Parts: sequence; C-alpha cells; structure tokens
Amino acid sequence: MRRTTTWKRAVVVQAVWLLGGAGVAGAVTPTNVTKVARVTGATPAGELLPNPNQTHSNYEVYGTDLGIVWDKGGGEVFVLFGDTFGAGWCGNGGCGGGWRSNVLARSADTALSNGLTFTTMVQDGTRHAKEILASRKVDNDEMTVIPTAGVTVGSRHYIHYMSVRHWGEPGQWITNHAGIAYSDDNGQNWVKHPSARWTNNASWTNPFQMAALVKNGGFVYLFATPNGRFGNVHLARVPEGALLDITAYRYWDGNGWSTSQAAARPVVIGIAGELSVAYNAALGRFLMTYLNEHRQAVVLRDAGTPTGPWSGEKLLATGAAFPGIYNAFIHPWGNSATELYFISSQWTPYNTFLLRASLAADTQGDNLLSEPGFETQAATPTMAPWYLTGGGGIDRALGNARTGQDNGFVRGSSGWNALKQSVVVQPYTDYSLKGWLRASPNTTRGSFGARAAGNGPVLGESSFGALAAWTERTVTFNSGANTVVEVYGGVWADAGDTWAQLDDVSLTRGANLVAQGGFEQQPSGTATSPWSTLGKAGIDRGLGFARTGANNAWVRNDTGWNAIKQEVSVTPNTRYTLTGWVKTSANQSDGYFGARGLNNGPILNETHLTQALGNYTLLSVAFDSGPNHAVEVYAGTWANAGDTWLQVDDVAVTRN
Repeated sequence: MRRTTTWKRAVVVQAVWLLGGAGVAGAVTPTNVTKVARVTGATPAGELLPNPNQTHSNYEVYGTDLGIVWDKGGGEVFVLFGDTFGAGWCGNGGCGGGWRSNVLARSADTALSNGLTFTTMVQDGTRHAKEILASRKVDNDEMTVIPTAGVTVGSRHYIHYMSVRHWGEPGQWITNHAGIAYSDDNGQNWVKHPSARWTNNASWTNPFQMAALVKNGGFVYLFATPNGRFGNVHLARVPEGALLDITAYRYWDGNGWSTSQAAARPVVIGIAGELSVAYNAALGRFLMTYLNEHRQAVVLRDAGTPTGPWSGEKLLATGAAFPGIYNAFIHPWGNSATELYFISSQWTPYNTFLLRASLAADTQGDNLLSEPGFETQAATPTMAPWYLTGGGGIDRALGNARTGQDNGFVRGSSGWNALKQSVVVQPYTDYSLKGWLRASPNTTRGSFGARAAGNGPVLGESSFGALAAWTERTVTFNSGANTVVEVYGGVWADAGDTWAQLDDVSLTRGANLVAQGGFEQQPSGTATSPWSTLGKAGIDRGLGFARTGANNAWVRNDTGWNAIKQEVSVTPNTRYTLTGWVKTSANQSDGYFGARGLNNGPILNETHLTQALGNYTLLSVAFDSGPNHAVEVYAGTWANAGDTWLQVDDVAVTRN
C-alpha cells in the first residue's frame, strides 16, 4: 500500500478486536514494545532480527505492507498484505518491479516468541506470490485495490477491500467504493461481489470505506472509517450468513441499530484509518489500536463491549522508537492477559515486522478521555488529543503537575483561552466530569465543563476564580441528543496576564446502561431506537400515565405476545441488575420482565407476573450476562384473556 517517506506522513490507524470467550474484564496499558522478527522482505546488512519467511527469494515479495491477520480455521491464519513489489525494489512505496496490489499468506505458527513463519503464500507461479484482487492500476480511475480486513465464516473466506481512485496528499486518498470479496477454495481465488459495496460520495466522505470484520454472537461486526487517515470510527453489523447482502447491514446510531447508513454515528473520535479489531479473551476486553498522526504514535483503546464506551488512548508505540511505523494488526493467537503480538509496517524499508507488547493493569479503564494526566505529552511534539483555543500548552517536567511530571495550562492577556478534547457519548445519558485546576490570583472567569461539539450549547459547567492550590471540580451532565461532546477547561483573560493549570481529568459514564430508560426522548407514539417492539406496543407521550416525567411505554393487545425491548451492551460473564416500574390491567396474568440473549436467545433471568399490578411496582431481576456481549431486556405480556395491557417506566440495568 502506497505511503509517504516520512514518519509524520505515514499515518495509519488500527482498531483491534478479536472475539472469543470471556475472562475477567480489566483495562490495560501497553508497555515494553519490542520488535520480535521480520515478516517480509530481505534482511539488510546489520539487521539481527529473525527472518523466517525470506519472502524476497521464496515469493518475489521484496517490499510490502499491512499484514492483516485473521483465524481462517483449520489451524491456520491468513496474513494479508497491500501493495507489493518484487525485484528492483528501492526501499519506499513508489518504485520496484512486479507490482501486485495485494498478496496473501497462510500460517500455522503458534510459537510467536521467535517470529511468524508462513506455511506458504498463495501463488500464481513457482516462487511468485499471486495478486488475489485485481486492479486496473490507472490513476484517477482505479489506482489499486487494497484489502482492509478479513473474516472467515464456515468454509467461506471474506475480504473487505477499498478501490483506491487516487493517492493524494500525505495520509489522504480517495476511493471509488469499498466492497466484499469471497473465496471458496482456501484463498486461491477470490470473487468481488458486484453488489456488496459501499459507494463513496461526491465529497469522498462515506464513513464505510475501510473496515475491520469480527464475528460474534451470530453477527459479523464491521468497524469502519472513511478513505484516508483522518476519520472517526463507525460501526455496523450483519448476520453471519448475510455478509454479501448489503441491505442486511445495520448501523450503530449512538443508541441502537438502524437500517440507514446515514444514521451511523461514531463509536470513537479518531485520526483513524486501516482498522483491525480483536477481543482479548483473557482480559474480557475489546482492544482498539491505531496510529494517531497528531500524536505521532500508535495508540490503544479498550472497552468491555463493541459499542463502547471506549477508553481514552494509551501509547502503544511511538514513531521515535519505530521510525515510519503506520499500523499494528493484532495476531489472533497472540493475545493473553500480559502479552500482545501484532504486525506493523514501517515506511522505510516498506516492509512488515512482528512486534510484542506487555500489557499492564490500568486503573483508568473507565475514563473516556485520552491523555488525562498529560503524562505522555513529553513523548510527542504536539498536544493532541488535547487542542487549544487561545494561548496555552503543556508544562513538561516543570514541577507544576498535581501528579506525575506533566500538566496542561492555558495563559493569555485577553480573550478565551482553553484546553479541550472531543469524545463520543451515548445520547441522553448521564456523565461525570472531574478534573483538578489551579488558577492565577487575577482569574475571575474560569470555566470547566462539557458542551456540544463545535462550541455548541453548554451541557454542564463549573465556574472558578483564583485557585492557589490544586482544587478538584466535578461536573455532572446529561449528553442530551449529542453523540459527541467537547470537554474543556479555560479562562477569560479579563485583567491582563491570566493563567490556569489542568491535570488528572476524567470523564465517566453513569451507571445505567439502558438508553432512554424513562422514554422521555421518544419523539412519537411509535417506539424508535433504541427501543423496539413485538406485537402491539408503543409510547404514551404526555398522557398522564407515566410514573415520572411525561412519558412511559405500553404494550396492549387481545392476543399473542406483546413486548417492548432494548438491546443493551454488556461485559461477558458479569453480574447485572435489571430494574423497572410496571403496572398492568386487571386481567393480566402472564407478563414477563427480564433479560435474554439476542435473537430470542436463552433467558438469563426474568420475573413472571402472574397477578395484576394496579399501581406502578418496582421489579428487580438479577442476571449473569454469560458469554454475551449484548443482551435484550424486555417487558411484555401474553394477551390470553382478551384486551390486556402493561405499562413500564424508569428502566435501568446496572453492573453489580
């Protein structure tokens, strides 16, 4: 895959996620990243790394990149590469003979501590790796076809690819479309499906041009970004058996799953591209890694569920330590509670390497903010993921920090001066923002809070004046209709030179995992995302039937099963409590309030309502999530005795 010649211009994002069984959930921080072995290319003079594949002589692969890895079944993984060059290779992404847009290897190697050995590469001749997805190789038409992800379902293998129209400025390119190709002969031959495609738009901003594919619970999840390396991460999913049916995909809208691609909202704010996703079963956490060009480092996020909330960024590997690094695709067999193996590309020598990181426990796993203590700012020349309005920066090892060695500061003699960071939130959900501040004696108008993105309305704010010592401030707010908010700390410089310092900032989600549990934000009498219905059900809006607020949900019919339900993301093998307030008609004798697996999966626990509830009554159901990353909570009734109804309000799921 074509890249530029400087590290700063070689930006890639990788999101990592591999799904499997669940362990004890625990956030992690990567440390001690080392290069284990060369994966592709010839060993240059002076390099001491193992090079088990010798791809230059065995497969005419002198230079290549990516290294997307997935379990293909049968005790092997596929390892998938981008733009590939043969003899005449000169050490960067723009020259050399034998250009192939992509090549594919198979490996059964489980002992990664000494390198990754291929079983073979897919070939079209003796000792020559085959281009598996053809491209026209015409600039401003189809310059190349680059694979971005792979997954295997049963005996069929799938590749998500992008048709690159034109390479632009560093880290920027445009695509014609993204699509799905498949193979039924162990990867030897591939077919690009004619309609399993996401066509790019006229402004080249379609968010589903680069992707990661991951199986879980009968679905394949698709994390995606636009073309180039500066987009946010979006999410879709499709039943395993329908990967080639573009109409079967559902898009995460911030609350639930929508049929509309236009409704998709980000799960991560990113400077992001080239996604790869994995679930670490030993940790019970999803891992997401990518190269943040603004930070000039590959970073890692983690989460208990695929939809998040995702933690803030943590440094995985810096460009200073690994010059030209621009991706990090996790090997599915290299996950443990303490180790992580991944394949990375480096622009010079435009080849791939196997790296290993140690994983250490991270007590900040619930913090949604990146760089909360500014501690790795010393390792990067920029302030990202914090951004500045007015004057300010980072105090690096100046002795001003509350904890550690670094802190942020703002300073100016006029106007508004603030540090700010954008973060994904779930709409209509409670959050708590905390941070420690110190301010100059002449400070009269300091503010610490959260607002809608793009200098939108303030959602919650704490004002402060002069603060001689570090002082903690707490702001609670509801996200409202927003899927992205901006947190900030700053001062108005009304009296000349004015400053404030900021350290140890955190943003955490409220305990209730049910979205719109009080139904107050439902826009009509028809239930909409994140709620859905079976049989006859809907929303009472302002009718005086609610327990609290103006609205409640109802189910009512004279026959069959009728229910209102919501999919809730959970951590596997974890205890939760479902609560809600219910009242029913006098003839109700067969109602249920509980939690189950998706798609009418096994009931995890429920309360059977055999008698009428004349007044709102609090119901409580304890359940274990089992192997599920998402469950369905429901309230409903069988209408076995004619016109029967049930009303429900103030629903919550909390982790025990």
